[in-house]
Amino acid sequence: MEITGREFRTYTEAELTERLRQAQQGSPEALEEVFSFLRERILALAKRKVSNIGLRAADAEDATQETMIIVREHLLEFEAWKNMMRFARQVLRNRLGNYHQYRLYRDPLEVPMEKVTISVWMDTQLEAAELERILKRVIEELRHTRPRYAVILRGLLMGLGKKELCQILRITPNHFDVELHRCRRFLRRLLKERWGIEW
Repeated sequence: MEITGREFRTYTEAELTERLRQAQQGSPEALEEVFSFLRERILALAKRKVSNIGLRAADAEDATQETMIIVREHLLEFEAWKNMMRFARQVLRNRLGNYHQYRLYRDPLEVPMEKVTISVWMDTQLEAAELERILKRVIEELRHTRPRYAVILRGLLMGLGKKELCQILRITPNHFDVELHRCRRFLRRLLKERWGIEW
């Protein structure tokens, strides 16, 4: 069975299982290769599923990242690629199910748009200068409480890419993805609770 990965790279299940074995034995290159391939597959699956159950596109990204974190925690338990993929699909299904249940709990009724009151939406109503000012305040606050998040946000605002930020933080690309996901989730909650901004 042939599986197509990113940039037209093809793998057989046997090859993926061998990469998995190498990753389990500590090879960072194999770990990066396996998880990059897995992430692409899971994200594509998540994007299809969120459109079917009425979730946001951002939920697909978040559910995928949470899935990758959980799969990474169980890395040594998989005997073969198919076991890893089956586990990842199940975790993703559970994550998306949780998001869906939360949405039903949070928004149980459909309200006509003319009756909706929205505090602030970043993409339409918040002035760019005001947003920048708020983000600078957030970064300054995070510098004391969560310095790694502050570095990530400051770097992104300065236009740094993933490679440069990995070098600054001295972490692997996979680890950076985990940190970025947590940073985004923390930032969303902070902006909503502190300034009423939904992102």
